Amino acid sequence: MIFKRNEHNGSVFHYFEEKNIVMGFTEIDSEAEDIGDYFGIEKIVQLDQVHGNKIYFSNEVKGYPEGDGLILNEKNVMTVIRTADCVPLFFRSIDGQVAGVIHIGWRGLHSKIGINLLETLKEKGTDTKDLLFFTGPAIEGKCYIVQQDVVDKFSDFSFGDKIFEKTPKGYSMEVTRGIELCLIEQGIPEENIKHSGICTFCNKNFPSYRRGDREKRIFNFVMMR
Repeated sequence: MIFKRNEHNGSVFHYFEEKNIVMGFTEIDSEAEDIGDYFGIEKIVQLDQVHGNKIYFSNEVKGYPEGDGLILNEKNVMTVIRTADCVPLFFRSIDGQVAGVIHIGWRGLHSKIGINLLETLKEKGTDTKDLLFFTGPAIEGKCYIVQQDVVDKFSDFSFGDKIFEKTPKGYSMEVTRGIELCLIEQGIPEENIKHSGICTFCNKNFPSYRRGDREKRIFNFVMMR
């Protein structure tokens, strides 16, 4: 996937375009409205994100309901998920008819939002093996230290022992790797999962909650034309 870097009204963003789908993410101090303006999108759909596993289709959203995932079923609408260390998981179908983005931190991974996404799409007739996934900028494990209580929560997960590593200060946690392993377990081909490789904690072009950017967010956006 090749992402272009652009700027509009002072907002800096990276985006990928294929068929009738555009998806991307902003750098620090950017606004979702600027991205919508650049692409000529008037309707922007966002959620009150709560680190859960609730997923909406874009035409279901009224106001800002609690949830952490958005599936597009309208054209000329921009869905936005906000992150500042958690993982934005983008997805699209090979034929360009399905697209969206979900928000996953350790709580979302634990509540199985990825599995919920796949089950929701299957119910609508999507062959999930034809989905392509991309994890956007997020904190890497070497910069994300958790304690024993988080490790214990994943003791019953088949990949629980593969996403933690003991350190002098606790345990490093690879949330992105956990998402990848979860998708593979559900039948998604490994080659269908790509990663940005951008660590929000290390790269100061992006906000990081753990680095101290408590109010700033990355706007992860998807739209269909």
